[in-house]
Amino acid sequence: MGHREFRSGLATVIYDDEMVGSDCEKLFHDDWLKENTGCTSLQRGTAVMFEYRGLGLVFKRYHRGGLIGRIVAKTYRYRRLKNTRVWREFHMLHAMRELDLPVPRPIAAHCLGVPPLVYRCAVITERVPDSQNLTEILCESALDNEQWEKLGALISHFHNLNVFHADLNASNILLTGRGEFYLVDFDKGAICTPLSRQNAEANVSRLRRSLDKLQGIHPSFHFSEENWQALTSAYQRTIQYN
Repeated sequence: MGHREFRSGLATVIYDDEMVGSDCEKLFHDDWLKENTGCTSLQRGTAVMFEYRGLGLVFKRYHRGGLIGRIVAKTYRYRRLKNTRVWREFHMLHAMRELDLPVPRPIAAHCLGVPPLVYRCAVITERVPDSQNLTEILCESALDNEQWEKLGALISHFHNLNVFHADLNASNILLTGRGEFYLVDFDKGAICTPLSRQNAEANVSRLRRSLDKLQGIHPSFHFSEENWQALTSAYQRTIQYN
């Protein structure tokens, strides 16, 4: 996968030149997105899915959380380009693809400087075809324990390759119609050297809290203690702590 990078005014764009051209900068403009996706408002934390030249793509804008996020939701203090959240996630996705991990292909990233010291950023990834996130699936039907075991083994595989997912929740796990799991949304994630046991266990605990919370929200949420035992048993059988 080849990467190209260019500057356009205050913006810097990096893109996969096997998938899109330098005109991909327009994909980050609100007017273009609203006109071509049918999305009238680009809400915080909402992924926007669209088609472009036969590609299924997903747009994500980075937003601040917490109290400060209510004031300056779209801007961040600028340091160095390579340390911005969007650049880190773009290159992390590329590195994980090189490790043959099931994550979306990064297509383009955009960082716009806002003088004097802040920036706005967004990323576009390839959409995982024929997939739903785990939240959507479990609201409709149950997964068998073999699938839960497969997910547990996959999480340990990421951890064995030192990948830390900063927010491993049910909505950041996709399952395709062919029964393949993908992990998405690696904002604030990292490939550690090595991944500590504490951070690995924190990922698993974060997923459990997510599932418990969803079970409390949705009257028909298909998740049981037996499912969790299947996941954690497979995880423990395959994890290799450094």
